[in-house]
Amino acid sequence: MSRFRTRFTAVAGALTFAAFLQPAIAAGGNRAAAAKIDSYLEANGLVCTGCHAFDYTVVGPSWISVAKKYKGKAGAVAEVAKRIAGGSSGIWGSLPMPPGQTTPAQAKKLAEMILGLDTK
Repeated sequence: MSRFRTRFTAVAGALTFAAFLQPAIAAGGNRAAAAKIDSYLEANGLVCTGCHAFDYTVVGPSWISVAKKYKGKAGAVAEVAKRIAGGSSGIWGSLPMPPGQTTPAQAKKLAEMILGLDTK
């Protein structure tokens, strides 16, 4: 096995393990919501947890941070979905989020789930 493939496999394994830990660290009523998001990501082959986590910053903002920023704002689902599907830069720092990681329908579903999190 090549050195690259070995490293890639190790990184992929670590990210998968971290994704399964997220529901366990989620607080209160968000525990089920975090598990639902993780299940959706896994079922659709999405690797959002490589850069985002439930309640702490990895590379991009946590889902709770996104929910707090946009919750209750008119057009929030559409705005967050647009940023998920089309990418984004300058909102959460200097590192851009690349476009094309999800379909528009997947982005809308994720935006609805993220904005549905309890931010209290």
